[in-house]
Amino acid sequence: MSVETGSGGGTDANSNAIGTRLRDARIAHKLKSGDVARELHLDIDIIEAIECGDMSALPAPIFVRGYVRSYARLVGLPEDKLIREFNAQHAELPPLSVISAGNRAPMFQLPSGRLIRNVILIMLGIILLWLAWPLVERLTVSHGRETSEQLPGRLELPPEYENGQQSAPAR
Repeated sequence: MSVETGSGGGTDANSNAIGTRLRDARIAHKLKSGDVARELHLDIDIIEAIECGDMSALPAPIFVRGYVRSYARLVGLPEDKLIREFNAQHAELPPLSVISAGNRAPMFQLPSGRLIRNVILIMLGIILLWLAWPLVERLTVSHGRETSEQLPGRLELPPEYENGQQSAPAR
């Protein structure tokens, strides 16, 4: 006995109507509840609860929707029609939607990307100068005065050759 679903009917009778149609289609395909449960990878108690319309024995409606869709596909019933009826019977709150905050001015305005890039480049330049300062200081100090260090590529002459006079070596 199949009860037609109407928009003003009770939830249990409508759930039972979907379950009855699924059960009738299962029997017409010569399937047992255990076969359906095994094929859908569900517990047999869930299949029986769907067929009886016992929503208290079932998990959240979002899961039951998937079970009903798979069950209807297995027994050859129109999935979308059954899901629409199920949704009409077990109306949930609509999904959350995003509400615009309007054209409020932001509390903190971030600077532009160009400004941030320029600040970072300036900071990197300062850091490089700070790291290179000891080398620059050493170079400027060594050029400003005579050092006792021998420069590469220059030979020191013995004292007798410094003034340009060469004395005869003693034998």
